[in-house]
Amino acid sequence: MRDGGGTGRRLMPRPERAASIVAAAARAFARGGYAGTSMDDVAAEAGVTKIILYRHHKTKKDIYTAALDTTWQRLVDSSQLGYDTEAGLRGLLAAARRDAAGFTLLFRHAVREPEFAEYAQQLVAQTVQVAEETLADSVRDPRLRAWLARGVTDLVLNSVLEWITTGDPDRDDEAAGLLFQTAAAVIVHHRSRAVPHPSTRRSDGLRETVY
Repeated sequence: MRDGGGTGRRLMPRPERAASIVAAAARAFARGGYAGTSMDDVAAEAGVTKIILYRHHKTKKDIYTAALDTTWQRLVDSSQLGYDTEAGLRGLLAAARRDAAGFTLLFRHAVREPEFAEYAQQLVAQTVQVAEETLADSVRDPRLRAWLARGVTDLVLNSVLEWITTGDPDRDDEAAGLLFQTAAAVIVHHRSRAVPHPSTRRSDGLRETVY
């Protein structure tokens, strides 16, 4: 389909245009964050006028959250929320590579921005929950389990972010394998052994918790 002005410019169907605008917004926001990116920047990245941009999103906050939601939904649809297997971690890295701007926006910018930190952390918490569920039978103390799950999650996400920014795409499989061995293997190790409930060993009347 082409516009009526004879310019040869292809007019996108509305759903396709909407998706392209959100993708462009993710790229723009990934470079400058929320505060450092204007609607003019988003419109320029999308190759549309601000009038068209505002037809799809009334505010900058609307389009920012749309970009976050789109990236998260892609991860959910790809079942890339877990990394307790090497295949899962390879899938996570592949998903991040396909949507590098969105992944960077979600896990590097939004989690540090006051207006969106809680929102982004709620999404990250779902990933942490996957790790906690995997560890449930082996790390029975809830505080230790939450700490370990969050630590491994942060390590994995930050490592993936760094790799898609600086790493060679041709070595993604190699990088995923190394990351699995050093980080995700923690979960596999704990899943493979029993950790007893806290017990008391001291005989002087004071409790000593042992794991």
